[in-house]
Amino acid sequence: MPYSEQHKTVLQAVIHEGALHEDRGKELVIRLFDHNNTAQILSEINAKLQPLCMTIKRINCEITGELYWIFMSTVQDKTASYVSHFSQTELALLRNVYSEIITSDNSYVSSTFCLNLCSSLNAKLTKTDAELFLLEMVDRQWLYCKDGKYYMGVRSIAELLQYFKDTYEENLQICTLCKQELFYGDKCDKCDAITHVFCLKNYARDHSLGCPNCLFSTSRQNLSSSNTNCAMDVEDASQTSMEIHEMAQSSQTRKLKRKHKNGSM
Repeated sequence: MPYSEQHKTVLQAVIHEGALHEDRGKELVIRLFDHNNTAQILSEINAKLQPLCMTIKRINCEITGELYWIFMSTVQDKTASYVSHFSQTELALLRNVYSEIITSDNSYVSSTFCLNLCSSLNAKLTKTDAELFLLEMVDRQWLYCKDGKYYMGVRSIAELLQYFKDTYEENLQICTLCKQELFYGDKCDKCDAITHVFCLKNYARDHSLGCPNCLFSTSRQNLSSSNTNCAMDVEDASQTSMEIHEMAQSSQTRKLKRKHKNGSM
């Protein structure tokens, strides 16, 4: 099928959301193409994006296992630099949160600890402003928050992986099953092998419950599949490209009202 306005609408929806929940993406594809073959549509879009070194990647949330579509560069920056409407101080806080998540034994950091990090920043950032900033990072899928704890968000995993590899090489772990880097997973009490929660659930469907590495029986954490922090719904999956463009413009206008300087990671 030739690349069309419908393909552009899907692409613009992903760009607008930052991380588009797969259920929303499937709704959009069904309305626009009268079928649910999302793999075909993403493949056709990615063929157009390839010369631009961009792609739409499907990635699981490490906490819920839910899939998201993320628009990202295929050439990742080792320094994780990007233009943002957030201040250098806010981005310094985010770097510190990343560091605490990756180097902690639990692969998460408490919200209280995150706010206390404000005292270590070179420039002043109130705890109120820090909390609002971190909540926005959750809304944008850079972080995930559950029960007062911050975990790595799907956008961070997709877009900043090379930065994490170069900065925290000795701290990153590999999933026993998919062999990809992970930040949060289920750890075997016997052999210390670590596995994505969603990989382990898929594995358990066809195998006896236990560690994929040593078969030691272990009780997996009962994580809810409901995601209260999922990406914003596309209000009407049949909306046109112009409508999505207007939504993006409105969002950009709201961003510009924040009186922050551009910053980089």
